[in-house]
Amino acid sequence: MTQHVYRGLPVPYIAPWGAEPMLRPPLARRRGRDGQWILCYRDETPYDRDSFGALWARQALARGRGTPDFAAVHALRQRQAMSRLLCQVCGRDTLTDTPDRQLHIMADTGQPVTEGELTTSPPVCLPCARIAVRMCPHLRTGHVAAWVELPQAWGVYGLQYDPHTLAPVDTGPVEVGYDDARIQWVIASRHVSILHGVTPIQLDELAEAAPAG
Repeated sequence: MTQHVYRGLPVPYIAPWGAEPMLRPPLARRRGRDGQWILCYRDETPYDRDSFGALWARQALARGRGTPDFAAVHALRQRQAMSRLLCQVCGRDTLTDTPDRQLHIMADTGQPVTEGELTTSPPVCLPCARIAVRMCPHLRTGHVAAWVELPQAWGVYGLQYDPHTLAPVDTGPVEVGYDDARIQWVIASRHVSILHGVTPIQLDELAEAAPAG
């Protein structure tokens, strides 16, 4: 996986670049498999939905072109990093170094990472851990870290649309579980996982916490 650098700074794998705008395909409604109306694209393809049936935002693919946005997230690469356990910084498979557990680093909310916590933050590999807290605008002001044994798909984060007007609902982005009926009217921009087997740590404990070998 190529690690892109911009002005001497490593660019996270999940960061979007200037040549990767969000796309706005025309929306429509159609009958789902259960016969209920669902949100869709007029020119929808099988690639527009994940394996759970959620509709995903379309975003251009041009990694490395233009100026990177360190504070934003590319929809497809975030989804890939979450589902395949790729490092959010370099894009490498975190299972290569730590097959039994992955390192997750999140913005500090005043408490450690907890069992059953929901997150849109992909794991990081050990070499990229300190790069993540130094480069990510959301982590520089404070962060928490934990080893996670079992991250599981829970749902999506995105905009909910009105079934009648097909306009975005004014409440802003929502986190919706795959078992929630509202997901049929959401355009996802981030994958949400639920974390199991959580062991909070401090980053300066990595040398002791990292598995041998």
